Amino acid sequence: MDTFIDKLAQKRNAQEIIRANTTAETAKMEQMQKQLQAYDGLLQEIRRVNLKTAENAAEVKNVLKECMDKLDSVRKVEGQAEGSEQTLEEIKQLLEEKFRQSDDFLHKENVKVYRNVQAALIEELNKQTEELKNSQVQNKASKALLPLSVLILIGVVADIVINLLPWITTLF
Repeated sequence: MDTFIDKLAQKRNAQEIIRANTTAETAKMEQMQKQLQAYDGLLQEIRRVNLKTAENAAEVKNVLKECMDKLDSVRKVEGQAEGSEQTLEEIKQLLEEKFRQSDDFLHKENVKVYRNVQAALIEELNKQTEELKNSQVQNKASKALLPLSVLILIGVVADIVINLLPWITTLF
């Protein structure tokens, strides 16, 4: 009878371990989903900042274009003055250089944002892959407990039958 109780206790412990593993996996999955939602929020924020940067660059381009147009109109108004025309040409060249620098800066910033997002996603993907591998190892361990539990149950039933068989034969 003591062996039966011990084996029953072992079976109960195995079921509790399986339940605990299932609960832990569920909690881990919820944590990963929350983390994924947080990363989505960060990506949206990065997109908003990137759009704002593009809008600002467009505004700067518009202002520079207006300046160039005004310079052209001033040049036409002043007529053929040699000194002022040379100065206007220099200013126009300077503005064109600023346009190019603005485009280069915008491109560099966009590349930085892209690389940062890419690195964050790759890092998170590696973490999640590792966590999934670990949970699969735990699942295999809990799945290995199921056949062991069945074998213990069969052993308990066999022990009961063996112990009760002489008693039953004496009754008949």
